[in-house]
Amino acid sequence: GGAFAGARVLVTMKHVGVNVAADPLFTVAYTGVRGGLVLVSADDPGMASSQNEQDNRRYAKASGVIMLEPSDAQEAYQFTRAGLELSEIWNLPVMMRMTTRVCHSKSIVQPSAPTPLTRAPHFERDTQSFVMVPAFARPAHRRLREKLTKIADWNEQSNLNKVVGDGKSLGIITSGVSYLHVREAAPEAKVLKLGMTHPLPFQLIAEFAQGVDRCLVVEEG
Repeated sequence: GGAFAGARVLVTMKHVGVNVAADPLFTVAYTGVRGGLVLVSADDPGMASSQNEQDNRRYAKASGVIMLEPSDAQEAYQFTRAGLELSEIWNLPVMMRMTTRVCHSKSIVQPSAPTPLTRAPHFERDTQSFVMVPAFARPAHRRLREKLTKIADWNEQSNLNKVVGDGKSLGIITSGVSYLHVREAAPEAKVLKLGMTHPLPFQLIAEFAQGVDRCLVVEEG
């Protein structure tokens, strides 16, 4: 509701909480938002303290929203800010997938200056945008797919993704806390660290894979 009115909103839950929130999540991807909306999904690979194990990146793909995956505390801070900015630019919810080892870590974080809202939040009645009866949902679906195509193109050049190292014999594609494990286990490898994992930058991934002799994908879980 706050995001519909142009306010910045952060909602947090564990991975199983997204199951409960799935109904409005799928629909808000169609309606879009007027303010930044970031949903933090605290996934639990290995079930350290959960009743099941699930990979909520699937929710981002299924619902058609942006997904970011921070690898440490500093990135969690930066990606939260980036998520709100991306949500406001594209009028689309952003999911931020945290995992156990990132959520339970502590480190020094360098803050940035706040970016105030350019206008005060207020709600404008817009039945065609917010009421997803089939006549309004069908064109909203087409708008969402067009938006995701543009976001995928943008992600090819995004600074949320980065290449570390310059070796050619071994390349590793990874995201989240797995990036830190990879850097420790294979410091000689050239690494493609994906910060935005939906929509994926397929061209960036293909070019990286073609530039190394052997390419591995390392994921947590």
